[in-house]
Amino acid sequence: MKRYWIDEVKQAFPRIDGLPVVVLGLKRDLRSETDPNGIIYPQEAYQMAQSLRADRYVECSAVTGELLKLAFEDLCSTAIKTTTAAGGQSEAGCSIM
Repeated sequence: MKRYWIDEVKQAFPRIDGLPVVVLGLKRDLRSETDPNGIIYPQEAYQMAQSLRADRYVECSAVTGELLKLAFEDLCSTAIKTTTAAGGQSEAGCSIM
């Protein structure tokens, strides 16, 4: 994931150094202690986000709505804080890939 995803971001945004990166973990509702196959625990995802030098890690479930509002608020507040080196609002405050 790390190599593929960060390469995609770098292709889409040549100046990634000024772009806040948020890693969003989806399908939180599928995490189960009784079925450990393929589960990525929050600690592992957070460590991956840190290794990508992401600014934030959030997770949610669209099916159950768990943490969904909080995830969108976090994404929006991060996008709003995106500024240029001169201090103005950046041209692309938020992009979803």
